[in-house]
Amino acid sequence: MKPELKEEINKIMLGIPERNRLAISSIDWAHVTKEIGEKYYLNEEELDLLMVETALVLLGLKDYDLFKLAIEDMGLSQNDIGGITKEAEEKIFNPVSKKIIASIKKEAELNNTSWDKRVNFILSGGDYTNFIK
Repeated sequence: MKPELKEEINKIMLGIPERNRLAISSIDWAHVTKEIGEKYYLNEEELDLLMVETALVLLGLKDYDLFKLAIEDMGLSQNDIGGITKEAEEKIFNPVSKKIIASIKKEAELNNTSWDKRVNFILSGGDYTNFIK
């Protein structure tokens, strides 16, 4: 990855939620993207485009459907387009999204603000002592 691209991605990552940063950082997505590009014999310009498009999706700046369209615009064969998008989805996007979802679920469990607790609190007249055991 070009140093200026890496620097720009790192700047943008500072502005996204921590859970997303951690999930993105948990895999070496740049290396995986490069491997995918090399497998499909992308030239340097196409590989850079693949890196940028992957980063934009990971950072939430671009929708996955637009990622697919950008890959299609590279002028590759349908087999290569399908292979690249499938591998990117399986090796990069799905693992990152699973980690984000797991983090959100964990946060929700820690907060444990279920509806019945709120209703009970309201019905108690706001008396916290009713909930101390």
